[in-house]
Amino acid sequence: MKLVIVGGVAGGASAAARARRLSEDAEIVVIERGPDVSFANCGLPYHVGNVIPDREKLLVTTPGRLRERFGLDVRTMSEVEAIDRQRKVVRVRDIATGRVYDEGYDKLILAPGAAPVRPPIPGIDLPNVFTLRTLTDADRIKAAVDAGVREAVIVGAGFIGLEVAENLVHRGVATTVVQLDRQIRTPFDAEMTTPLAACLRENGVRLVFRDTAEGIRATPGGMEVQLRSGAVLPAQLVVVGVGVRPENRLAVEAGLETGRAAGCGWTTGCGLLTPTSSRSATRSRRRTP
Repeated sequence: MKLVIVGGVAGGASAAARARRLSEDAEIVVIERGPDVSFANCGLPYHVGNVIPDREKLLVTTPGRLRERFGLDVRTMSEVEAIDRQRKVVRVRDIATGRVYDEGYDKLILAPGAAPVRPPIPGIDLPNVFTLRTLTDADRIKAAVDAGVREAVIVGAGFIGLEVAENLVHRGVATTVVQLDRQIRTPFDAEMTTPLAACLRENGVRLVFRDTAEGIRATPGGMEVQLRSGAVLPAQLVVVGVGVRPENRLAVEAGLETGRAAGCGWTTGCGLLTPTSSRSATRSRRRTP
């Protein structure tokens, strides 16, 4: 039996290891778009903050170790572009060389994860405007901080935004968090988030509630984040942490049944201009089972 797994990290790499334990004879191929097949996602902000200074500590395992220990065929820097369910093949592109080839399978597991939302606001693609998902993202943010960033704006007060804020302050960077809702961590009760917000302020984090970023503009000294209220926040670094969306393009294009997306991840409490009001989005969330 030949098993092809699209995506590594937590889902794909774990599925591959479990499949090998269930079958010593199966041919198992893991196809990962990035350079790292398995890393500690939760440690990324703490590498930026030098709390985890050694980058190698974030690598849970490597392609070589997976090949040696589990007999897996691990292909990093390779992207699955399409699935042909009738022929039972996936079309794979080698990112380094551009070579495209078909890989057959008996069983296919899709584990591409989710992608950070990059809302379509002016300036979202400027240098030093980042999202944080991969080790490469962490490398780029850390390099910017190492180069002497002194002011940063975090858009969104979810887990990623708050962890990045914590670590930027740890590095001595003046940090402002912009949040559309009236509290951090929108899904939590206000009684839980109020003392957390107080702790953030005590440690030097500036919190801007009930406001939203409408654009980012380059300036001679870095950037300016323009808020809906009319306020302008100076920054040399902007991290957008407004939620994620499922990487389900392959599944959708292959005609697989997918669940109804509950929005793109930034309809409420993320600090960005949204297509729905905070109140209507809250009503919608309450109706969701």
